[in-house]
Amino acid sequence: MKRSHPPIWLWFNLLSLDAPLIALVWQDFLARCYPTVGYPTVLHPAGRASLGLTVWAIYLADRLLDVRHPAPDLEPVRHRFYRQHRIFARTLLAAILCADIVVTALWLRPAVLDNGLLLTAGVVAYLAVFPLTGWGAVAWKKPLAAFLFTAGTFLIAWTGAGHAVSQLAWPAAAFCALCLGNLSQNASLNRWSWLLLLGAGLVFTRSSNWSVAIATSAAGLTGLSRWGRRISFEARGVLADALLLTPLLFR
Repeated sequence: MKRSHPPIWLWFNLLSLDAPLIALVWQDFLARCYPTVGYPTVLHPAGRASLGLTVWAIYLADRLLDVRHPAPDLEPVRHRFYRQHRIFARTLLAAILCADIVVTALWLRPAVLDNGLLLTAGVVAYLAVFPLTGWGAVAWKKPLAAFLFTAGTFLIAWTGAGHAVSQLAWPAAAFCALCLGNLSQNASLNRWSWLLLLGAGLVFTRSSNWSVAIATSAAGLTGLSRWGRRISFEARGVLADALLLTPLLFR
C-alpha cells in the first residue's frame, strides 16, 4: 500500500488533539463566565489535565475501533492514518491512559472523581455499543457523543456547587447543541446548523460572553454547512473545529 503524507495543517486533527483543546478552552471559559456558580476562575491543574487526557484517550480509542475492519473504497484520511499507524496510535493511547490514571488517582478531588467514574461508565458503554455492534449509523450516535462531551466539559462545574446543575442547564444545553452542529458538519445535516443559529439567538438575549461565543460559533457553523461544500471533507472538519474556539476571543 502506497503511503501518502497528509498536509501539515491536518496533523493536529489526525492526532486527535482538536477535541481535548476544545474541551479545555470551553472549560476555562465556563469558569470565567460563571465563577460563582460552579467553581473559581482559576481551575486546579489536575482537573484540567484529567479532562484533556481523558478526551484525548476517548478520541484515540474511538478511531482505533473504527479501523478494526477492512478499509472501504473511500476512506477518510484520518481513518487511513490510524490504519497505517496502528502501533503508534495504540502506544500513544496506552501512554495517555497511564498518565490519566496517575493524575486522577493522585491529585483529582474525590467528589470530581466519583462523578467522573459515572461519566466514564457512559463513555465505555458508548465505545462498546457503536463500534463493536456496527450501530455507527444510528440517528442518536452524534447526539449522545455531544452529550458526553458536554458532560465532561461541565463535570467540575456541576461538582462544585449544590445547585450548579440547574443553574448551568441552559449554558450546557446551548453548548451541547453547538457540539452537535460541529459533529454534523460532514453528515449533510444542515438543518442542525439552522436550529443552532435559532437557539443561539435565544441564548444571546441573556447578553453574556458565553452567549456571544455560542452565537458566534453557531453562525460560523451555519455558514460552513451552507457554503463550505466545495472544500474537502478534511478541511471542512478542521474549520468546524476551529469555529468552536471562539472563547479565545474573550481573553
